Amino acid sequence: MNREVNEYRQLTERYVRGEGSDEERSNYEELMLSDDSVLTLYMQVLAELDSELPNLPDPEAFADELVGHEQIKPYAHRAALRIQERPKRWYERAIVHYTIAASITMLFLFTGAFNQLLPGETSRDNSLSNTPSYSEHWMEKTTGWLDQLLSRTDK
Repeated sequence: MNREVNEYRQLTERYVRGEGSDEERSNYEELMLSDDSVLTLYMQVLAELDSELPNLPDPEAFADELVGHEQIKPYAHRAALRIQERPKRWYERAIVHYTIAASITMLFLFTGAFNQLLPGETSRDNSLSNTPSYSEHWMEKTTGWLDQLLSRTDK
């Protein structure tokens, strides 16, 4: 375990001094993002090597220039993964769900399915009151089908 910490320390010192290839530096940055102990070690080494690092005449101007630079894009490899994601299929879009829900609601409204939800007698024509509504008809068919299914399983 001590050997591993020593290797991380050497790797961190090389990173702080700007040594190593771009690939090694990128791998170390990934390691810092994924392992908090490596990030803590980086902060310790950075504080210890502060006297070796060059001083910036105007750190705020340097930071503003760095943030405004066009070629610097943090986490570019992760952004590329998001671009490659597949587009939503037609049935995964919210507008499709809203359209289906609205269509079903309109179907129930026009067939009188919601008439049974109102308490009391509604003002319907007497000739229509003798005929069952579509929802009653569907309910009778469904319960009849369920009764047949249950009678088969009981035997």
